[in-house]
Amino acid sequence: MAQQAYNFTDRVRQVLRRAREVALEMRHEYVGTEHLAIAVALEPDGPAIAVLETLGAHRDDIVARVRGAITPGNPERHVGPDLPYTSRAKKVLELTMAEARLLRHDYVGTEHLLLGVLAEQTGIGAEVLTSMGVTLERARGETRALLGPPGPVASADLLAAHAAAPGYARSRSQYGVALVDDFTGRARDTLRAAYSEADARDHATVELSHVLLALASRDDGMAVVVLDQVIGSRKRVVEAMVERLPDKEDRPERKALQLSPETQHALDNSLLEASKDGHRRAGTQHILLAVLDALPLALAAACAQLGLTAKAARTAYERMKE
Repeated sequence: MAQQAYNFTDRVRQVLRRAREVALEMRHEYVGTEHLAIAVALEPDGPAIAVLETLGAHRDDIVARVRGAITPGNPERHVGPDLPYTSRAKKVLELTMAEARLLRHDYVGTEHLLLGVLAEQTGIGAEVLTSMGVTLERARGETRALLGPPGPVASADLLAAHAAAPGYARSRSQYGVALVDDFTGRARDTLRAAYSEADARDHATVELSHVLLALASRDDGMAVVVLDQVIGSRKRVVEAMVERLPDKEDRPERKALQLSPETQHALDNSLLEASKDGHRRAGTQHILLAVLDALPLALAAACAQLGLTAKAARTAYERMKE
């Protein structure tokens, strides 16, 4: 985890120390999402506790419910003082930094840590908070309302027009718009190419198939290397995508292109992929992994016939990083 690129506030550092203290108190040999959730709830003030209170989740109730969901360790066993984070707790920290980046903040605070706990989804911390009505989307909305918009936002028309605004990508996130400064130059070129593919066919939205076609049509970038490792010939992917793209549409009114909800979601996830990878910008490989994860059943089946699956691509990429 590349935590050096982020400024952890004193308040969030205190919460992380408190999480370790909670784990030690419960005689646990690790720091898990449950300890992080308790530590966030015990914070006397700050954005995270403000969001929780606004959503009707009160400190004492959160602590009691989380403690009730876990079993204390053996009181006779010596633990600590340096406890490791569980894999889920590590994922929370990765998602915490990703949430800060999506908000375009140059610091990591308790509000981002709360969102990270919720975004992890499967840990005890997320399960208890969600059962109390504190969902990720609601917490994101309250965080945005509390802190204000994430920096200057251009007009919707400017953001929707790829030719006029090559520096932006529309985001499905509650945070509104993700600057394409979050993507590498090759990734930006890929997104422009995907827009061009959709525009050339008069399609109303940029679909995952347009993005995958643009990725496979490139001659450079990590996605190209991954594709060559997995299936040998990117030409087969290009042919498969072209075959499955809808015919050219006849639109009497030509409106600005929009990303489909599925494509928006995949681009949001590519930023998370990059953050988990320790990168400051998402590359073509992160877009590829996120797109393959999001493919609808029919398109995923077509890719699988070529040997291209999300698992195979991720395995190839992990092997390349070794």
